[in-house]
Amino acid sequence: AIRELDGDKVKAFLQTTLSTNFIKFPFFEATNVIMSGVDLDPFLRGTVTGAVFCTTTLPITNYRFRKSMSMPITASSLYQAYLPTVLRDIIYGIVRNSVMSRMVSLNPEWARTSGGRFVNMFSTVMAACVISAPGNELRGYCLQDPSKALPFMDFFKPEKFIRSTSVGALIMSVSL
Repeated sequence: AIRELDGDKVKAFLQTTLSTNFIKFPFFEATNVIMSGVDLDPFLRGTVTGAVFCTTTLPITNYRFRKSMSMPITASSLYQAYLPTVLRDIIYGIVRNSVMSRMVSLNPEWARTSGGRFVNMFSTVMAACVISAPGNELRGYCLQDPSKALPFMDFFKPEKFIRSTSVGALIMSVSL
């Protein structure tokens, strides 16, 4: 499998992916921290965080996607698949805020320790990634090239969904 990789394509993909992720993920965390200072129910706080994050960063996400797929980039394509993406990000934000609030409330003293912060963040991010993952499938389905679009039941492959969700959730949980 490694022999099949094209070094130039890998380099281009990493340049695009790293640069966009260095913008997107800190932006989500900053938005979440700002919203944590607002006295709102975790559900509403997560909703606002997810909506602000998606609306602000979707052009970056779609730029990266279209560039990686060698698809044309137009102004209208930068907000392609907005609805499934904003719903996914709202669900992620709600779960992040709700699970973290619950975990901290279970043992506030432990939550202030390094171990408590790590376990709470790891568990919270893992839950948020897994629960919001169906939104990734719906987003991917909506981003298909119309001339090659598959019906949903042909597009959705449970084994790929489980693998990508598991790996993605683990990477995100460890990185945060």
